[in-house]
Formats: sequence, structure tokens, C-alpha cells
Amino acid sequence: MNIYVTSAIAGLKEKLNAHVALMNYRYINLCVKAELGSLLPVTVSAAGKELNIEDVAQIATPNEYQLDVYPKLNDYQQGIIEGIFDVHPEFKLEILQIESSDDKRDKHLLYTMPDVDKERYDLLNNMAKVFRDECNVDIDKECALHTDSLPELTGKLTPEDIDEIKEVLEHTIGEFHDKTQELYEAKIGQIEEAYMRYLEKGAEVVESSNEMDFSKGMRFDQMDS
Repeated sequence: MNIYVTSAIAGLKEKLNAHVALMNYRYINLCVKAELGSLLPVTVSAAGKELNIEDVAQIATPNEYQLDVYPKLNDYQQGIIEGIFDVHPEFKLEILQIESSDDKRDKHLLYTMPDVDKERYDLLNNMAKVFRDECNVDIDKECALHTDSLPELTGKLTPEDIDEIKEVLEHTIGEFHDKTQELYEAKIGQIEEAYMRYLEKGAEVVESSNEMDFSKGMRFDQMDS
């Protein structure tokens, strides 16, 4: 293929990768499971400066649905709480004593992802679809710009080269639509898993309540006998 065309296609793919990366970033911040990347937008006011979260805290993921934030200094704690709340007010916060420390000021911040109940399930599914569709529109627009430039190449390239460019463009569109669909299906899978987890927790609570009611009934029967 003509060197000019090869360079143009490489430039196109770079732009399309940026769109897909943005879609993935939006999915990370559409929090279902605990994602370290969801804290990247967080800034913390400390010592008269705006600092990134990684400058002021160490972060762990004790399980799939929790982020554990350890302030590097006790003075950073309030700024971290405020910074995370500004970006993710939906996170559930527990302020816990660091077990290895005798200093009661030494705390860590345990954040739990919100339950995916029916309302949140519908909202997340809708947003996941919107983000995918918007990314696909951006991909199509970028590819259309390149297609619109093809007539300018007439006379500079052979008809065979023009046909090859069209074929490569069509393949590129399909390739990147496949990427957005893969990200979408992975996110939908996360949402579905979290929703099933929520329903199972609810069923366990109901079952436990029924067992307690049955136990009470047994005691009352014994008292009557």
C-alpha cells in the first residue's frame, strides 16, 4: 500500500483508539465492581495544594466490591474523604481503625460499591448502552472524514489503491465496533453479576427472617402445650 495511505490509516487508528479508551474510562467510573481507575479523577486538597489521590494514599482492593484507602498522613484523611465524595458520592464509606496501630488517629477508609438494585440495574444498563453508542458514532464520524478525503487522492493513486483504502476503512470500522461491543458486553456482565448478587442477598435476608419467625412460632407452641 502507498506510504501516504499507510500513514493515514495509522493516524486514523490512533484517533479511534482514543475514543475507545475514553469509553473504557467512562465504564470504569460507572462503578459496579471496585476499580482502582475510578479514583484517578480524585484530587485532594492538602498542604495548600491540589494533589492526586496516589500522592496522599495507598489503595488496596480487599475484594471485588471494596476499595481500601490508607492515608499516608492522618492530616490527609478529611481531604481524601471530600475528594472521593466529589467524584463518587455513591460509594459507601466506613472509617476504620488500623489494627496494627495503637494510635487511635490512624484510620483507613473502606469504600463499598453501592448495591445494584433494580433501579440502579436499569440505570447502569442504560448508561452502558449510551456510552457504547456514543463511541460508535464517534468512530463512524472519524472514518467518514477519511472516506470524504478519498476523492482528493484520485489522480494521485491508482484505482486499485483507492479500492484497497476503502476496504481497509470498512475493516477498521468493523474492528473498532467489535472493540466497543466487547467492552459493552463485559460491563453488562458485571452489572448482571452484581444484580444477581443483590437478589441473592435479599433472598438470604428473607430466608433468615422466615427461620426466625418459625423459631418464634415453635417457642410459642411449646409455651401453649
